[in-house]
Order: sequence, then structure tokens, then C-alpha cells
Amino acid sequence: MPPWRAASLAALAMTAACAARPQAGTGFGQATIGDDAAAARSVAQAFLELEAQGDSSADSLLAPGADFLMTGVRVVSRPRVAGVNGPGQAFVEEASTGAAGAIAWVVFGYRFTARTPALNERARGTFILEKQRAGWRIRHVHTSMVERWER
Repeated sequence: MPPWRAASLAALAMTAACAARPQAGTGFGQATIGDDAAAARSVAQAFLELEAQGDSSADSLLAPGADFLMTGVRVVSRPRVAGVNGPGQAFVEEASTGAAGAIAWVVFGYRFTARTPALNERARGTFILEKQRAGWRIRHVHTSMVERWER
């Protein structure tokens, strides 16, 4: 995919997200958009959980050329989401979702529980997904840590 197309898709998704302001855990109240948003959210959540476990099958949920930003820095190796400090578990605490045609976005607040409690983290992430023949695939992810926390 040409870089200009990826940038256009991200800009479209962010514009729609800002204009519509979806409620946590919902699409936009329309059945088909809500269904697409829910399906996209499932893919993003599955990716987050697999990535936290260090499971390489997370890659099957990515669109070709998917890119990752962690706290504003491009990331090309695991872990590719903020707050993941080695193998552990990621749990979505809250999310908002939306879809517009073949583009969907998911904004998560999540926590990572590490094997060592001192490495537990809270983070936020925005996932931009593209609907493909194989279903929703992640095109872009941007995550940032929020705070450290103890169990």
C-alpha cells in the first residue's frame, strides 16, 4: 500500500472518530456499522491479548505493511504495544469503537499484568483497521503508557 493511502485511511478514521464521538463499547447506533465496529473490536482485542502473551499468531490479524507507534516512536519488533513488559496478560478496561465503510477504529484503555507485579502497566491504544476479504485486519496501532500500578 502506498504511504499516501495509509495516511489517508488514518486521517479519514480520525476525522470520523472526532466528529462522531462514539460511546464506550458501541458503534454509532446503526446495525451494520455497529456489527462492523464490534467485529473490528474483537480483532483488535484478540491482537492485544496475543501480543501480550508473546504469541506470534497475532501477526495473522495484521494487514500487510501494518505499522506501530509506541509513545510516538515507530516500533518494528516485539513487544509492539506500550506497557507490555515481557510475557503476561492484557485486559481491556474500556473501549470505544466505530466504523465508516471499510475503515474501523478502536480506542482501548487496557492493563498489562506481568509475571512480576513491579512490571504491571496501564496503557491506551488506538487501532485503525481495514476491512479485507479475510475480514478486519489491523493497519495501524498507536499506544502509550498511562501509569504503573501494583496488583
